[in-house]
Amino acid sequence: MILGAVLAGGTSRRFGSDKALALLDGRSLIDHVIARLAPQCAALLVVGRHHGDWNSLTDRPAGGLGPLAALNAALHDAANHGYTSVLSAPCDMPDLPDNLPTLLGRAPAVLADQPVVGLWPVHVAPQLDAWLANGERSVRKFAKHIGATEAVLPVPLANINTPADLARCRVAQPSPSGTSTSPSAGSSLSTQPG
Repeated sequence: MILGAVLAGGTSRRFGSDKALALLDGRSLIDHVIARLAPQCAALLVVGRHHGDWNSLTDRPAGGLGPLAALNAALHDAANHGYTSVLSAPCDMPDLPDNLPTLLGRAPAVLADQPVVGLWPVHVAPQLDAWLANGERSVRKFAKHIGATEAVLPVPLANINTPADLARCRVAQPSPSGTSTSPSAGSSLSTQPG
């Protein structure tokens, strides 16, 4: 059973304001991610902030330690509630595929170019505690440490780090055939209901 975790506690330094709440096609980035992730999980929570009526957690052991601390909180919560794995995604990747568990395969597994998107078995929570206690912060290094496989998507996902990244996603225009197209590699945002 999979618990979904939207990792949303970042400081948005490169974006210049709270990017989780930045609007894309009239919907916040975090709401795009929730809409994509929630149907793929038995339950979903937001880590690093409160958002709407979704269950939320604070980073473990503390905030300001990056996405691994958010993942750590989700893994411990999942273990305490009988889930077998956590499907994680950051709040700034609004065009997640709708079949992530299938694409990732058996846990532990991550996307090769975006390792914060991953399927993590709950039994690695104690290893992540120790990893963070040693001052380690790299998601990619932790994934390699636990033997995660790396899935490669045929088209990279949009990753919104700056206002320019967001603007590129916003310029989706209808093609002459009536379907939507987007200049963002892999983005299908313009075809998603607003």
